[in-house]
Amino acid sequence: MWKVVIGTAAFTIPASVTLFDLCGYVAKVEGSSMQPALNPPDWKKSDYVLLNRWGIRQYNFQRGEIVCLTCPSNPGQKIIKRIIGLEGDTIKTPGYRSRFVTVPQGHCWVEGDHHGLSLDSNVFGPVALGLINARASHVVWPPRRWQRLAPTDVDNRLSRKHGRKTRGQNNFAAISTDEDDEEAENLTLNSDVSYSKPNNLLSVKG
Repeated sequence: MWKVVIGTAAFTIPASVTLFDLCGYVAKVEGSSMQPALNPPDWKKSDYVLLNRWGIRQYNFQRGEIVCLTCPSNPGQKIIKRIIGLEGDTIKTPGYRSRFVTVPQGHCWVEGDHHGLSLDSNVFGPVALGLINARASHVVWPPRRWQRLAPTDVDNRLSRKHGRKTRGQNNFAAISTDEDDEEAENLTLNSDVSYSKPNNLLSVKG
């Protein structure tokens, strides 16, 4: 009997870990960096979101969608942010060291919706796509907050003056048409989520 129990447990644990790694999991959002989309100020309880890992296997991301990623400045921490720009886009930044930044190949620009309270690309710059762990697809708890997290329109953050490159181009030079504009910085790069897994949950700090 013990052999059967041990054998079943030995099979169940790896299977659950594989399912967790491949498909997705539920995470608790903590903090206010993704307000009002997550943890709105008029709601006292934390949101729980479904993080979809299966959908990011091909690294096909959209501007405006919410993703969970490893923090570039603290690899032991995961953060949850919105994608503002993809490779080749020139971004108008609200708080980075350059007014305009052209996102390099294989990277994206992420920000929290609540700019003043967010650790994001305005602090650490463009982020490698390989650091993205999952896409936040739904708020699943509390029940009254249940909703699909559809991508939002972020086109107003893309610089019209500097233009926009398409995915796959290697030359990301940006040309200003305004003499008063700062030249876009072209970088070549070598709501905050605290990772813990009590009861198989990820605690997400926003």
